Amino acid sequence: MLRIISNKNYIFFITGIISLLISFWICANENVLNSDAICYLQSAADMKLGLYTAMHLCDQAKWPFYSALIYFFTQITPFSLTFSAFMLNAVFSLFSSLMFLAIVRFITPNVRILLFAAFVILLSHEFNSVKQYIIRDHGFWALYLSSIFFLLKFLKEKKWYFAVAWSISTLVATLFRVEGIIFLVLIPLISFFDSEAEFTTRIKSYFQLNAVTLLSVIALLGWTTFHPEFDVTRLHEVKFQFTHGFFEIIPRYFVLKQSLAEHVLGPDSARDAGMVLVLMLASWFQVSIVLNVSLIFFVLVIYAWHKKLMPATRNTSIVLWAYLIVNLLITILFFSEHMFLSKRYLIALSLILMLWVPFALEDLMLNWQKQKTNYFLIAIFLILVSALGGIFNFGYSKQYIRNAGDWLASHAPANAKIYSNDYQVLYYSKHFGDDLFVKAKAYGQLDVIANDKWKQFDFIALNVRQKDNKKEYPKIGYAIAQTFANKRGDTIIIYRRDSL
Repeated sequence: MLRIISNKNYIFFITGIISLLISFWICANENVLNSDAICYLQSAADMKLGLYTAMHLCDQAKWPFYSALIYFFTQITPFSLTFSAFMLNAVFSLFSSLMFLAIVRFITPNVRILLFAAFVILLSHEFNSVKQYIIRDHGFWALYLSSIFFLLKFLKEKKWYFAVAWSISTLVATLFRVEGIIFLVLIPLISFFDSEAEFTTRIKSYFQLNAVTLLSVIALLGWTTFHPEFDVTRLHEVKFQFTHGFFEIIPRYFVLKQSLAEHVLGPDSARDAGMVLVLMLASWFQVSIVLNVSLIFFVLVIYAWHKKLMPATRNTSIVLWAYLIVNLLITILFFSEHMFLSKRYLIALSLILMLWVPFALEDLMLNWQKQKTNYFLIAIFLILVSALGGIFNFGYSKQYIRNAGDWLASHAPANAKIYSNDYQVLYYSKHFGDDLFVKAKAYGQLDVIANDKWKQFDFIALNVRQKDNKKEYPKIGYAIAQTFANKRGDTIIIYRRDSL
């Protein structure tokens, strides 16, 4: 058994199998699709009507590669759209895990550290907690980690095919998430920091890393020339962020500063509103990062930095820190503009930080074996406890949403007019088709059924959440046909016109 474990290839194989099992377990226990999934799946279903139709269905579909990939998978397998999406995401998560191990193996040949790396990526709370979501991020993370590995190999060996592999992996990552363009533009600049190479070699490396990108830009320009219907608005968004992003933040800062001074702080502290706002936002951002990577992992990262435990070369350190800095730039800009950060937006950053964790665990284990401290056992225990929340769902069930939607699908006539303030209920009711996204935006406001306007609908499904217990809901004159609730008290009340 020890001989098998000492074989690095077996570590990769076993990690891959466990990654797939975790993905299948998490997805098998998911009973309600996330909101973004509905857009991707509906867009994938519409691929047979043409790319233009599929791209203009809903907001997320404007970047269509993920939806097209789901559709293609259904064409070569007997699986449904939903199952195909789960399968693809499981494969992407598997690939992410293997590339995480490949990066660690590049840094050190130590087998035990590689085992710790497998332990870390398989038990990452946030990485596991989003596996049930049908989102394009899974593909982005897989290709993003691949790009890091290929860049490390290129800077070490200066082989053309590693430069091409970096470009292709980053370009494909960009097909999943448009911010990959920022990595394409900024990351090749690290060639000029390669102090081990001559200046002419650095320039050559820079152009090698950009060669495929330049060819891709030319190909894209040619494509859009002959296909003007192709929507490139997402590319314009990236251009806008490069040129105007900072200037968008400044007016928002002054508006928030003014609001803080007028409505939160007292007269004596209002003059410090700017400093309070900056400190508040900085603290919020830092806490978001710590919680995303998990508190125990973050402590281990700091420990590894403090003791300089990663035996990385200068070029390896430059690559890892360059990816960290670009991730910080992207997330800080987004956060400053929107005052919001979904946990999945920080996972790319967390995956880089987690690369230091196996080295911290190795050092703690060596100290434990020497009977110096028991911190290793404490760290392992805390990692296992943290991992439980990512693999097992301890929150309140959303099954009531699925049940309400299924009830409407089986009890509402095909020509019935249905209203719900819940996007997912509308989807599971199977009454809207491609009109779902237009209706969902309109129905998000309760004004649609206020002042007796509810009379235009045959069925009304109100999602009354416990956290909104002070919210005023319109009184509906129809009889209650059915109610569905979870243990917290979140309830969907379905009203039906008496004549039906």
